[in-house]
Amino acid sequence: MARIYLRILASLFALAVLAGTVLGVYYVYKETYLPEKERTQEVRALLTTTAPKADPGKKQFDHAMELIRQGELEAARRLLTEITEVYQDSDRYQDSRRVLGEMNLDRLFSRIPMPGKLEYTAARGDSLQLIAQRFRTTLSYIKRVNNLLGHVVHPDDRLIVYPLDLSLQVDLGSKRLTVLKEGRYFKDYAIAGMHLPYPSLPEQTTIADKPAWIDNKKIQPTDERYPGSWKWLQTVSKPGRPGIVFCTPLPEAAAAPADAPPLSATPAGIYLSGPDIEELSTLIRVGAPVQFLKKPTPAARS
Repeated sequence: MARIYLRILASLFALAVLAGTVLGVYYVYKETYLPEKERTQEVRALLTTTAPKADPGKKQFDHAMELIRQGELEAARRLLTEITEVYQDSDRYQDSRRVLGEMNLDRLFSRIPMPGKLEYTAARGDSLQLIAQRFRTTLSYIKRVNNLLGHVVHPDDRLIVYPLDLSLQVDLGSKRLTVLKEGRYFKDYAIAGMHLPYPSLPEQTTIADKPAWIDNKKIQPTDERYPGSWKWLQTVSKPGRPGIVFCTPLPEAAAAPADAPPLSATPAGIYLSGPDIEELSTLIRVGAPVQFLKKPTPAARS
């Protein structure tokens, strides 16, 4: 009888040990394995989730806009310049280029002092054309910044002058013409169309001439009728190949106004809007470098 009790007790003890083991395993499973599994799944979910990309350029742009509203234009211009040069993948990249271009232009055409901008006192024998050549600027720029209507200059006239050492970069893939100042972004212009019958374009060339047309005749910027003319910027010509012209789209012969250039004189062209050509004819000097990009620049977000 005693042996039977001992066997029963042994069995009960074994069952108790087994139950304790099962409970211990369950406890470890519940308190350790399951939380660890859940954390692993959360980490995997985070790694596979496309999180919003940080855009420091947007913060810079918003700050620049606030500075403009406060009248802190130079500080805003520095921030926008940083976006165009550093944060080219920013959602505010194109907006920054547009605003910065307008600010650069306003600064250039104002009488506000800036590095390189001088006040020149005209001397006897001076002419606007001679002054423009001496200071590497354009006659149109001198007239615009000094609010001059004609070409007459008198001794002791005080004129704002600025060296327009600018260059052009043509990106046909993005249909964009960019003005550069010392290799840095200055302003963009949209290419509205083009007629380029050549199999290839020179990578580097220069502006060789700035003719204009009125009454079917070619005139130069010194002509009093120049402000109301059809303006061209023309690159260097080669034997058998006229230079490429930057101009407004020319009308069909039947619809051409009387003062349009003769269509027979029209070489290969890159077309821009009338206001843009007016600005470019003011900004760009004869001899300005022109670069045609062989491949389109990467398209930035707009």
